[in-house]
Amino acid sequence: MQREVTVREFENLVNIVDDIEPMIVKRDNKKDLLVISLEQYQKEVFLNKLEKSKNQYKEGKVHKARTVFKELREKYGY
Repeated sequence: MQREVTVREFENLVNIVDDIEPMIVKRDNKKDLLVISLEQYQKEVFLNKLEKSKNQYKEGKVHKARTVFKELREKYGY
């Protein structure tokens, strides 16, 4: 679960915490920034790409590997 902290609280937390859970940083009582770990960010990016590829597959936006490699051989001559 994410938590909401002020900028000052965030500064204090990053100096003492090793594992950062998702946090919303507020400035002047406005939600300005979401902080997540790099690992969580990379996981989200991967899952978004996976979902996009699933949708492309369902929509028939795919190519046969043989066709792709044939075109690459013709283009690059190997």
